[in-house]
Amino acid sequence: MNRPIVLLTIFLALLSRSAASEPDPDLEHDPAASPVAPSCVEVTADVAPCLSFIESDSASQPSPACCSGAKRLSNQAKSTADRQGICQCIKSALAGAGSYDKNRIPLIPQKCGVSISLPPIDSKTDCSKAFVY
Repeated sequence: MNRPIVLLTIFLALLSRSAASEPDPDLEHDPAASPVAPSCVEVTADVAPCLSFIESDSASQPSPACCSGAKRLSNQAKSTADRQGICQCIKSALAGAGSYDKNRIPLIPQKCGVSISLPPIDSKTDCSKAFVY
């Protein structure tokens, strides 16, 4: 399956999931914590350009589009609940992305010079414990 189809599939899956009548408790945000918590659709759009960086050791730097997305996420991650929600959205998006190196995820903010901290995220990541600050 080629990358555009995978990304479109992930995007549509997250879009349909966010439109479901019952909220997913893993994705809920404390409304008092941040009035502009990012949706999974926004998170997916922001991290999609980063796939080439986490899928290959040959990419030494994330793309400018990836860094722009990381910066947007950093600006929106105001609370622990926001950061946990972002983690959960990334985890869900990556479930259909195929093979990738989870240890390259924390490198994205570092290499892009943004202040958000991302853990290595894979199917076993507990996003509720990933951010304790």
